[in-house]
Amino acid sequence: MNDFMITEYSVPLISRTSVAEDTFQYNFAKPEGFAFIAGQYMIVDIPDPSVTDDRPAFRSLTIASAPHEDVVSFIMRHSESGFKQSLYALEMGDHVTLKGPLGQMHLPEDSGTPIVFLVAGVGITPARSMLRDAAHRSSDRTFRLIYSNRELCSAACFAEMCDVDLAHYEAINVMSRSCENWDGPIQLVDAAFIKANTDDLDLPLFYVVGTKGYINAMKAALIELEIPEDRMIFDNFG
Repeated sequence: MNDFMITEYSVPLISRTSVAEDTFQYNFAKPEGFAFIAGQYMIVDIPDPSVTDDRPAFRSLTIASAPHEDVVSFIMRHSESGFKQSLYALEMGDHVTLKGPLGQMHLPEDSGTPIVFLVAGVGITPARSMLRDAAHRSSDRTFRLIYSNRELCSAACFAEMCDVDLAHYEAINVMSRSCENWDGPIQLVDAAFIKANTDDLDLPLFYVVGTKGYINAMKAALIELEIPEDRMIFDNFG
């Protein structure tokens, strides 16, 4: 699969669930014969949007489900954009057009390489897909998730990401604001935090997912830690 083999699928919405404050998981029926690699994304196009603005009614969204699952899922924070309002307004059974899969952000074939995910907010989607896929395969790979959110209530799939069924997995959650029911670390992730929460900086691949500002901050932190650029993989969703 690669970016030059794009197939279109018309798929119905089969469920929508809340996964954090103002954040929803949209589950669409998986098309027959559809296959992808965990970490890839799709172009999601709403053919008849109920709300329009100055942007087109489509977005590039990372697949949040794993390849073995019978749904194709996406996770989005709700907002006043025409696309997000139109997506939220879909009734069960309404169709969208999916184009893809696309993207080269996936795990290496070498299962001995440890993985550190540096993720902010709804950037959890590729990590969720890869981790669910790894659990399905009973992977022996070592995974560590450093998951940053403003507050506990805004952390998408928080409980699920704390309890992934993998032999060598650890989730480290950090909030940037003090909030109710949270007694863990409250800070911005920086080089010192990454170093303190990574067993051996010389071994892992670092998958970084978040907004442009978060990507730049994490890249600067990894450079400070002298991580080679060929061990940094970035997914900028904003």
